[in-house]
Amino acid sequence: MTQPKANPRSTIKEVAELAGVAKTTVSHAISGKRPVAPETRERIYAAMRQLRFKPSLVARRLAGSPSHAIALIYPLASLSPAAVELRFITSIGEVISLGHYTFLTLASPMVGVDDLSQIIQSGLVDGAILMRIQVNDQRVKFLRESDTPFVMIGRTRVNKGLTLVDLDGELAIEMAVKHLIELGHQQIAFMCPDDVGFGFAYRLVKGYEKSCRKHALRPVMCPASWSDDAGYRAMQSLLAEQPNLTGVIIWSDVVSIGAVSALRDSGRAIPQNMSVISFDKSDHLLMASGDLTVIDTRPEEIGVQAARMLLSILKHEPLAQAQVLVPPQLTIGKSTSSPPRR
Repeated sequence: MTQPKANPRSTIKEVAELAGVAKTTVSHAISGKRPVAPETRERIYAAMRQLRFKPSLVARRLAGSPSHAIALIYPLASLSPAAVELRFITSIGEVISLGHYTFLTLASPMVGVDDLSQIIQSGLVDGAILMRIQVNDQRVKFLRESDTPFVMIGRTRVNKGLTLVDLDGELAIEMAVKHLIELGHQQIAFMCPDDVGFGFAYRLVKGYEKSCRKHALRPVMCPASWSDDAGYRAMQSLLAEQPNLTGVIIWSDVVSIGAVSALRDSGRAIPQNMSVISFDKSDHLLMASGDLTVIDTRPEEIGVQAARMLLSILKHEPLAQAQVLVPPQLTIGKSTSSPPRR
């Protein structure tokens, strides 16, 4: 064999020359499409190691072997990822990388079926984790019809035969309502998502309505999109229309930042005049409002579980559960207390 070249960008031709075989033999050894003698395969692998040769995703796919890549399909709520979104991405990426798969992300405010179709039909991924699930999600239909292994983080309206991990949203909102009731509150509003086509939002709204019926409360909802400005305006609206309000549950830490600012600008002290519960919290929220009572949606646990499930599917390993609901956690801070006496 000729002397190896110390080149991290070595080609399949150089591997073939070093191993003393044809290029097609190297391709067969990589893809496994045709048998290669064990001693020849070992010689090829030794040459690949010496040349630091790694077949590209495209080359592997064209050779007929799995791409060994997983895509995270995550339409972001805004142009820049929020803290909770980064927690999902980081936890999923760590598990995928430890599983020796390449981790690809398709994340932007708009990721539709056409975008998904391009990456799946390119053959560059073996499976996908799909996020921000809609109640009626055409992406789910596409993935099923394309026979692509995938796991959802979230739920559609009908989930029979699907593999998913999701937060138990109804339990989350019930925990928040119950905590305020135990403190003595009877005027409790929910600053809810404005897009009930989003599965997570749909279940939070239904959960709040269910909790109000259970505890004989009058439901008060005020929609707010994912922004601090929307939270500010929504809180102003609640204060004007619901003067007797003593407690508010806010569906996102981003929205909570604006809502807390509106309370301060109106002279409403937290928690003396208004108790506040936020879903999740970020460093920005911590600086804006200190120690809040929080419903932790546990993105790390959900992301890790979804990634592990997809890896098991790709390895043809049986799943203990195909559908998992992760319970939320309530962390009591200094933003909730008994309501003011009137």
